[in-house]
Amino acid sequence: MTDNNGKHSLYEEYASTLMGAVDLSAADLIDQVAILIRQALDASPRGQRELASILGVSEARVSQVVNGDGNLRVGAVAKYLRALGYSAKLVASAAEEGLPELPRKG
Repeated sequence: MTDNNGKHSLYEEYASTLMGAVDLSAADLIDQVAILIRQALDASPRGQRELASILGVSEARVSQVVNGDGNLRVGAVAKYLRALGYSAKLVASAAEEGLPELPRKG
């Protein structure tokens, strides 16, 4: 967003750099994962306590992940979702002009 003087916000300035775009992309994916796990938890008959027991983690850890405060490895995302009755698929889209779409396998 620009103001009346044609200046960009700090967010826009940061997003316009490659490092900023990379950092913001990572933050967005972390948010998407938390939302997906929260949706799976809401739809599943299992609660946080049972999920924690299945995964061998504390309820506090499950709460942390569900609220987007937990940094998860890709394998852990798959475990959380599968324990809730879901499977995960990863799709990558071109974020820069001129790049081809990646083929999907599986």
